[in-house]
Amino acid sequence: MYNVAILGYRHQAHYHHAPAFAQHPDCQIVAVCDIIAERAKQGADYYGVPAYTDADEMLEKEEIDIVDIPVGEQYRPPLVLKCLKRNKHVLTEKPLAGAAGQYKIQLSDVPTVKAMIDEWRQHETQFGVCFCLHGSPNVRWAKDVIRSGRLGALKMLNARTALGSWNHIIDLVRFLSGEVKEVFAYTDDPKAHNDKVVCLRFENGAIGTLSVSSNLSLQFQLKWIGEKGEITIDNIAGTAFWHLHNSLEITRWNDERQLNRSTFQTLFDVWVSDFMDSIKNGVPFDADGWAGLRHIEIDGTISESIATARPISIERYLPEYGHTIEIK
Repeated sequence: MYNVAILGYRHQAHYHHAPAFAQHPDCQIVAVCDIIAERAKQGADYYGVPAYTDADEMLEKEEIDIVDIPVGEQYRPPLVLKCLKRNKHVLTEKPLAGAAGQYKIQLSDVPTVKAMIDEWRQHETQFGVCFCLHGSPNVRWAKDVIRSGRLGALKMLNARTALGSWNHIIDLVRFLSGEVKEVFAYTDDPKAHNDKVVCLRFENGAIGTLSVSSNLSLQFQLKWIGEKGEITIDNIAGTAFWHLHNSLEITRWNDERQLNRSTFQTLFDVWVSDFMDSIKNGVPFDADGWAGLRHIEIDGTISESIATARPISIERYLPEYGHTIEIK
């Protein structure tokens, strides 16, 4: 049985993170900590465990294997580092850093995340990031189709998303398509960055576009176009379908659930289950710290391209690490 501490008890912790750990058969929540005493007490009373307002005190007093840290991006880095240094498994939200907010990541955020990666590499622990779309059934089905080689090598990718899924889709583009080499980005509001279009060039020479809109009602749509065929993923609780070029035969995957709280909770349950499997079996977790760093590197470069009005190559820290899918 793994002892889990919840560090930061707000909406995400109460509705998603803590319930996912609580229902897992190999986990038990043993402590809740929040700098606001009322929030700490709320979580602690709900799970019948001690409440803390000081993370160091909790880490000293309690026997803890895993620390779940669903706090805001401005507060995330020091807490993650604190727990990594204490040799704890860590699960946290995305983005891993964001001094100017989660929708305006800067290249100046990259060193902060590098420090987390450097600390993590000194320990034999798992470090997971909340890219829970990895657990969405239509995404997993699409990834299997891409990996099978039926569609051939990637030639072009087109993705669009509502603002709330921007961080997820940057990760998903990389998860399904390989590393991004260069970006050229535009926005209609240099201060807010809520509406953007990004031209992408991948390492294998493929190209693509990624756009985000604060007014888009569809959560996201991603079209992956290969040499032999293409696949489309529609929405978090939606559909996916693929076909070969010049063929009328379409293979579909469908999930008829609607976007509601239970749908999102299922994604968190799968995400935590995968994380626990990685701990128990000592295998890599595909939504790990490397995925978190690569997201910051891409998103920070997008902001830099907007600021400079020019294409910019992405500099990856230790590029030999962190590949989540190999696209030949």
